[in-house]
Amino acid sequence: MRRLLLAALLALYATAAAQSTATFSGIVKSEMELPAGTRVALHVVDADNVWRYEVVSVEPTLANFSITPPAPPASEMRPFRSGAVILPGLQNEYRVTPDDVNVAVARLNMYVDDNGNGTFDRLQDKFFIGIAQLDDPLGFFTLLYVDKAATLSGAGVELQLQPGWNAFTVRFPGDRPEYAVVTTVDDIVLDVVLP
Repeated sequence: MRRLLLAALLALYATAAAQSTATFSGIVKSEMELPAGTRVALHVVDADNVWRYEVVSVEPTLANFSITPPAPPASEMRPFRSGAVILPGLQNEYRVTPDDVNVAVARLNMYVDDNGNGTFDRLQDKFFIGIAQLDDPLGFFTLLYVDKAATLSGAGVELQLQPGWNAFTVRFPGDRPEYAVVTTVDDIVLDVVLP
C-alpha cells in the first residue's frame, strides 16, 4: 500500500512539474477611471463562450495587470477535438493530435467586485464590455489549458502545446498572419467600456 501511495505521489509530482508556468500581462485601456473593486479575471468558458469557473483574478495597478494562473479543476476540462474550439485566424480549420487531449478554454474578463468577495458573482457584480487583443504587433489570442503535450496543425503551420497553460496567438505584422503557441504574453490590451 505504501509503495502504491508513493508511486501515485511521484506521478502527481511529475505531472505538475511537467506543466508549464504561464504569465499573461498587459494594460487596461478605458476612457474613464476604473472603479474601486475592478478585477481582471481568467474564466474558463463553455462551448458558447459563457463564463464558468474563475481560475484567478487580480486588481489592476495603474491600469496594468499580470496573471499567473493555476491549473483549472479537472471538472472544467473537456476533450480537445479537432476544430471544436474556434481559434482566431484558424477558426475551426485545424487538427489536434493525439486524440485523447483534454482542454479548458479561458478568456480574460473584467468586472467590478461589488460585494467584495474577490470572485465574480453573476447576479451581483457588473462586468465590463470590451475587446482583448495583442498590441505589438496587433493580434488576437485564445488561452488553452491542456492536460498533455499536443500538436495543433492548420493553415500550413504546426504548433506545439505543452501541458499546462498556453496562449494560441495570431499576429499581423504584415499582410500574412503569424501563428504561435506561447506561455508568456506581455502585450495584452483590454480595451473596455465601464459597466
